[in-house]
Amino acid sequence: MRTLEWPPAAILIGERGRQSMMHRKKRLPVITALIFSLGILQACSGSSADNGESFQPSSLTVNPMARPEGGPDEASILRFRVTLTEPQPRAVTVRYATSAITAIPGEDYLDTSGELIIPPGALDGSIEVELIGDTEEEPNESFLLSFETSKNATPTAESARATIGNDDSRCDAAFDKLPNPWLVNGGDPLNFAHRGGVTDFPENTLYAYTEAALAGADVLEMDVFQTSDNHLVVLHDAAGVGRTTNGDGAIVDMTLAEVQALDAAYWFIPGEGTRRDRDPDDYIFRGIATGEKAPPPGYSATDFRIPTLPEALSRFADHRINVELKQDDGEGAYEQQMADLLLSFGRRTDLIVATFDDEVSAKFKAVAPCIYTSLPLGVGLDIFAVFLGTGVLPEVPQHIAAQIPPDANQIGDEIPGDDSLPIVTPELVAAAHAVNMPVQVWTINACEDMLWLIELGVDGIMTDRPLLLESLLQQPPGERRCEQAAT
Repeated sequence: MRTLEWPPAAILIGERGRQSMMHRKKRLPVITALIFSLGILQACSGSSADNGESFQPSSLTVNPMARPEGGPDEASILRFRVTLTEPQPRAVTVRYATSAITAIPGEDYLDTSGELIIPPGALDGSIEVELIGDTEEEPNESFLLSFETSKNATPTAESARATIGNDDSRCDAAFDKLPNPWLVNGGDPLNFAHRGGVTDFPENTLYAYTEAALAGADVLEMDVFQTSDNHLVVLHDAAGVGRTTNGDGAIVDMTLAEVQALDAAYWFIPGEGTRRDRDPDDYIFRGIATGEKAPPPGYSATDFRIPTLPEALSRFADHRINVELKQDDGEGAYEQQMADLLLSFGRRTDLIVATFDDEVSAKFKAVAPCIYTSLPLGVGLDIFAVFLGTGVLPEVPQHIAAQIPPDANQIGDEIPGDDSLPIVTPELVAAAHAVNMPVQVWTINACEDMLWLIELGVDGIMTDRPLLLESLLQQPPGERRCEQAAT
C-alpha cells in the first residue's frame, strides 16, 4: 500500500472533508536544508536513546458501514468510524475518497474526498458522507471508501464498503417463497455462527461476529432484548448480564448506558466459552471493553461490549443475519420497533426473524409480513405432529424456514413422552424440501453430528463452533473427516 509523506501537504477539515486550510512549506537553500535535517535527526536520535522510548505504528481500521437513506428532505449522514489500536505521539493522517459500486454519486450520495486528522493521544475519528434520500422502492445500494494513512498507522484494509439501506419499500403483503433463497438445493449447509460462536469467540460481541464472518460463517445468529429505555441490544440471556459480563441484572431493567458500560468478554476463555474457574490471566480479552487493555489489531474497545442491533446491522450489511426475538414485556412496542429498524436497513430476505414464542411471532408478522420468519415453536409442533401421523408436512407459506433441534431432548416438556424422540430424520428433511421448506438445525457442536447432518442434506447448521464446522466444509465432499478438522 502507498503511504502518505509526513507531514502531509494539506490538512482538510470540516464536513465531507472540504479543504479549508493548506500547510505551506517554505523552501530553504539546499545546504541549509541538509544541515537542518541532520540536526533534527541527531536530536531525535539522542532523545530516543535518552528516553528509551520507541513507538510502533498503530493498526488502523475503518469498518464497513450501513445506514438508511432517509427521505428527500432529510439530512442523513453515514459515518465511517476510524479506529486506532493504540494512541500515537504524533497525529495520524487518513486520506480518503469515495467511489461508486451500485450507488450513483450525486443521486444517492455526495462524492467525498479529504483528510481526517486523528490528534496525538486520540484513538478514533470519523469520516462523514452525506446520503441523498428519496421515496423510490429500490434495492440497497453501495459505494466504496478508499483510504491511505501516514506512516505511523498501518491500515488493516485498503477500503471499506458502505451500504445505503432502502427504507421506502412497502411491507403490507406477505413474501413469496418461490424461489426460496435459504434452500441449498443439495449443496453444503449454511454455517450459522450461534451468538457469533459461543465457544470460539466472546459471544454476542461485534468482535465475535466479525471473526466468525472472516472465518467463513454464512449466517450470524443473534438474540435481541429491549432495554428499559427502549433500545434494542444483542444478548442471549433473559436472566441477565451476569453470565458473560462483569455486571449483574436483567437487560429489561437496565438503560443502554448501563448495558454498554459492561465488559462482554469478561468471562470468556478461547476454545471453551464462558468459564468462571480460571486464573485471571487466562481471560485474555478481559479489560478491552473498559480500556484497561489494548484491543487486537483491527478492533476497538466497543467491539467487546454488548452491541445494539443498529450497530450490528450497520456493520454486517453484506452478511446474512438470523435475529431471534425474545418475549415481549408489553411496554415498549418491541415487535413494531424491530420491524421498523429492519425495514429501514432494507433487510427483508437476506435475514430471518426467529422466535420460540408464537404470540411474539404473530405480532411481528402482523406489522411486517414481508420479512422472512421461521416457524415458531407451536406452529412447528403442530406440523411435526401431522408429519408423525401421515409422513407428510403441510405447507406453511407464512414462514420461510424450519429451525429445529435434532431430537426432542432440546425442547423439554413441549413434546410429551420420550425426550430422545428424533426430529431430524432423512424422511423429515425430504418432506420439508417437498414443500419448499429449508431445514436449519440447532445447536450442533460435535463434529460427528455435523458430518451426519451434512450427509443428511440439511440446509443450515447452527453451532457454537463455527470454526470447526467451516473446517469440515472446506474439506472435499466425500472426503470429510473429523480427524482432519480443526478442533
